[in-house]
Amino acid sequence: MSKIGIWWRKQRFKLLTIGVCVYLILLVGVLLVWAFSPQQEGMFALVEIFLPYLFLPLVFMVPFLFWRFTVLLRIIFVLGVILFGVCFPPRLGDRGSANGSVGEVTALTWNMLGSNERSGYVRQLLNSKEPGIVVLQETEWEGIDLADDILRQYPYHVYRPREGAPPGEVILSKYPIKEYGVIQADSTRVIWDIPRVLWVRLDVGQGRTLLVVNAHPISAYRTVYGCIFCPERRDRQITALHEFLQPLITRGEQILLLGDMNTTDREPAYRELSANLKDTHLLVGNGNGHSWGIMGLNRYWSLLRIDYIFVTPNIRPLSLDTDCSSRGSDHCVLMGHFAL
Repeated sequence: MSKIGIWWRKQRFKLLTIGVCVYLILLVGVLLVWAFSPQQEGMFALVEIFLPYLFLPLVFMVPFLFWRFTVLLRIIFVLGVILFGVCFPPRLGDRGSANGSVGEVTALTWNMLGSNERSGYVRQLLNSKEPGIVVLQETEWEGIDLADDILRQYPYHVYRPREGAPPGEVILSKYPIKEYGVIQADSTRVIWDIPRVLWVRLDVGQGRTLLVVNAHPISAYRTVYGCIFCPERRDRQITALHEFLQPLITRGEQILLLGDMNTTDREPAYRELSANLKDTHLLVGNGNGHSWGIMGLNRYWSLLRIDYIFVTPNIRPLSLDTDCSSRGSDHCVLMGHFAL
């Protein structure tokens, strides 16, 4: 055996243990920065978004746990697993009961990454899930005017840009629309910002109204020239949404906020987005709630949670289903059931 081979046999346990210790120290450091000083832009902010995946090296450690003289390695592995469980615990949804509530609604949101070819997926969704309210983003669905069956099924709708709807955003409803409008961020600094929020006020019967808000803040990834992750435009749009909603929440309105928010719950913008609202997934959702991902190996791999349904405190979530069946989009479908 060569000298290098002899040296490796003697030192492999030590080198492996040192490498794993350095990995755990770096991981704890990243977690501490995320917990106490989360970054808003730049490469480290992007690292924080994909933080759960920094635990993947623990999987590759498993074969080495059965080697001799690896007690320290096993201890580090257990600490890593505990750390992951504390930071990212699995969700077990608590399906609620209406308990005599005066009204219930179902709402669906989906970024369909749309074109005419995907109108068939919309029909399939609406016929199988039968939601009372449908919120779509990135439809680019030029044939919606010809979808007589869908428009009859949902006789109240806002989708035409010439009627004021932001491009690609659609709201379909079985409940009458009393009024609608858009929310636009202050565009004095970036004159080409466009509205990214569409809202409707629905008449849900018995003198009650429900404000439904379809939001699609712009992505922070490569939407500013020369910057990989710059959320300034997105955060400005979230601030405008926050300023619109807070007086209505204080006034006691019932509000559903749905859509592709292009922000994870590990980013500072999430706190402003969810202020005084309830995140339905955290209350009645299952699993990690990941709703965006990539296609691969004939299946859909969801990686991040960026699609949400938020409600005001005077609405009780009963259930939330995150359906990641492959439908030609890189987003999952969220379907919620609520008691008013």
